[in-house]
Amino acid sequence: MGKNNPRKPSSPEAKKQAAIWCAIAIIAVAVMILIANPWKQQSATTTQASQTTQSQSGEKHKAKQKRKGKTQATSDSLEQKAQTMFTGDAEQISNDVRDLLNAPENSNVDTLSTLLYRHGQQDLAEASDLYDAVGKEEDDETIRALAREWYPQAMRAAIDARRSDLSDGLDNTAKSVETIQQDNLENTQGCGDIKNAYETAKQLVDSKSDDYDALTKAQQDLTAATSGCATNLDPKDLEKVFGQPQGTLKEDKE
Repeated sequence: MGKNNPRKPSSPEAKKQAAIWCAIAIIAVAVMILIANPWKQQSATTTQASQTTQSQSGEKHKAKQKRKGKTQATSDSLEQKAQTMFTGDAEQISNDVRDLLNAPENSNVDTLSTLLYRHGQQDLAEASDLYDAVGKEEDDETIRALAREWYPQAMRAAIDARRSDLSDGLDNTAKSVETIQQDNLENTQGCGDIKNAYETAKQLVDSKSDDYDALTKAQQDLTAATSGCATNLDPKDLEKVFGQPQGTLKEDKE
């Protein structure tokens, strides 16, 4: 049997080339391990999700703090305004409170008193503590202090109530506005006013306005526009725009 040929020693160039290929292979394997490593992917996903959750939580907290700050500012403003009001004697203060409860007069929306009643604020709607003190003929300072305590409480409740009333009707009003536009009924007297009244009301609701006068006016304008439009539509269009009136029977339509 012939002798095996001895292996020739690798040349320096061959050794260098082998080392380069070995390094490339190691790097490729490392990259593949990193890509295929589920723990790393899960960690990255978890970290990203955690960051997203923290960001959302932070935004919600900021929004909550902003609303809280706005509510506090409103309360402070009402408290400050109350301190400049009710400067007369007990009889005058009693009349001033009654005027506030009966406003707005001759309007198409609830007075302050009726609004508070509807939203479960009976004591504020009646200014019970104040009028009990008036009935007992308490001194002017006591009546004044009670009036200044009543005013910010009543107005905070009334602001929430007006805004709630507006908010409750927005979806139906939006549908009415859409139908009016689709059926080209804007030129019907009153119907062209609903869109602007709706947009104003929606802006106040979306911004959580604490302007009682603005909320009340928006409700008045929206009610007037709706009433005016409904009065001038024929029965068929009336039902299309505002829906079938509650309590209407099928035979009533025939």
